[in-house]
Amino acid sequence: MKTIILVLFLLLPAAAWSQEAGLQFEQANQLYRNGDYRGAAKLYEQVYSNGYEHPALFFNLGNAYFKLNDIPSALLWYERAKRLSPDDEDIAYNIRIANLRVVDKIDPLPQVFLARWWNSFVLLLSADGWATAGILCLWGAAVAGMIFVYFRSLLVQRLALLAAAVCLGAAAVGFVTMSQERHLERDESSAIVFAPTVSVKSAPDPQSVDLFVLHEGVKVDLLDVVGEWRKIRLADGKIGWLGSSAIRAI
Repeated sequence: MKTIILVLFLLLPAAAWSQEAGLQFEQANQLYRNGDYRGAAKLYEQVYSNGYEHPALFFNLGNAYFKLNDIPSALLWYERAKRLSPDDEDIAYNIRIANLRVVDKIDPLPQVFLARWWNSFVLLLSADGWATAGILCLWGAAVAGMIFVYFRSLLVQRLALLAAAVCLGAAAVGFVTMSQERHLERDESSAIVFAPTVSVKSAPDPQSVDLFVLHEGVKVDLLDVVGEWRKIRLADGKIGWLGSSAIRAI
């Protein structure tokens, strides 16, 4: 396992952390270093319950639960950290390690090349990163426009016009990917199975046919809800229904 992220609250965005939250975060880090993983997890959870969200907080919370051998909780917090920081290699590594402890090994369906490429492209930057890139491209287009106006050379004007068009196109892509990345960060359409063993049903009815069995730690997509039942899909395409109490949304 990768070590915890020891981030001082003064180094984190002021909007995301208060002084009290930062102190609690550092206290939790110290408890983790001292081997008190349960105490660390409790403090990390307290910071979260006070309304603070940050990849480092979720990552460290996942590590604390992994040390406690609570794999479903570890995966839940790692996945939440990944949602906020999708390109973080440490988070991806810890998810792979934790998944080795999950009983069910599910092979995902192969993605269409273009879809796989686009998803990888979107995850290159965070939503804020794409927003910054879009704004910079708009500035580039503005500069190109000024060059077009103030220079009389036909070649320079054509190059400036081309540069402006490229910058505007790049800005549009930046803002579209920002929107999609923001949606992914706020998306709650996936969950982790917390029940040690649960039978997935063919319909939202306890008397319906058992389709297959899942064990704790499996990640599922959430498709629909009927009362206390959730329709789920696995990475391999299998679909069924299980009780809401068996899962926790990422």
